[in-house]
Amino acid sequence: MSLEKIGSVQAHAERVWDLSTHSGIPLLASCSSDKTCKLFDISNGIKEVSKLDEETHSKSIRSVQFKYSKDTTYPTLALGSFDSTSSIWGADDFKSKWELLAVVEGHENEVKCVDWSIDGKFLSTCARDKSIWIWETDELNEEFECVAVLSEHEGDVKFVNWNDKGLNDDHTFISGSYDDTLRVWRQDSYDEDEWNCVANLSMDSTVWSATWINNNTILCGLDDGRVIQCIRKVDNNKDGIETDRDNLPSTVKDVEDWIIDKVWSKHEGSVYSVSCKDDTVVSGGSDGVIRVYNLNGDILAEKRLAHGTSEVNVVAVVKTGVVASGGDDGVVALWKV
Repeated sequence: MSLEKIGSVQAHAERVWDLSTHSGIPLLASCSSDKTCKLFDISNGIKEVSKLDEETHSKSIRSVQFKYSKDTTYPTLALGSFDSTSSIWGADDFKSKWELLAVVEGHENEVKCVDWSIDGKFLSTCARDKSIWIWETDELNEEFECVAVLSEHEGDVKFVNWNDKGLNDDHTFISGSYDDTLRVWRQDSYDEDEWNCVANLSMDSTVWSATWINNNTILCGLDDGRVIQCIRKVDNNKDGIETDRDNLPSTVKDVEDWIIDKVWSKHEGSVYSVSCKDDTVVSGGSDGVIRVYNLNGDILAEKRLAHGTSEVNVVAVVKTGVVASGGDDGVVALWKV
């Protein structure tokens, strides 16, 4: 089955790097190598409603991410730029003027990705300098304090992605790198100032993107074209009874047992982006193909040459059966299964 295009717009003069959908508003954000971020009303088709100040960043904006909220007021987003900084933006509502709230500095060079924890308490950033920074923010999103710098990766860190599938206070995120690994990070329950790498999976290929399917399942997009599923083996303490081990410092705990489980599909080029929301999963990449799956990995639909001869740099699930894409052609498109 082929995907049906239900809307598209020439969003940028240069390539689209990233997309983000708001969790409570029909709002889509895009960012580009043209140093701009644009916001679109996607309640009926796709219509531009705002453009953020293009003087804030001096180089490509590589990443955009809305802060999780079900409210329709005071939306907030973060941008990560190749100028080594991240910026935080907010508005009274999505159609009003967006204001710059903060500029977050710390990385030595290009910021590759930004992402919020689901409770909004933390922002994580990663960069070409091989590090991940975790920032704690206030309720107004104006003050950001670095609470951890994680430097275990041996190559550029391509992305960070917090678990948004229901862990609540259990702060967990994943990262991928040019060092061909996927890492799982978790806040220490014994010492909240400590963040620990609890799993390190070797992929034998650059991990471009990953998304949480559920608390114990992660889907990865690799440079060699594979879309692979990783799962966490859980212990037999099914009743969730606290044990003495749960109160031990992480330095004496065993690492979590994550394994590569199966291959969902194979693209004919690098898989730059994977995304999951509700019961819809999507992948896209350098072969120009967008592929939509159910939660079991069955292919429901796909679209070849989705952006003509251009590569698909990013895909995002809008809602069940509807996905968005952005390409080297500067176009942002909406698709329906």
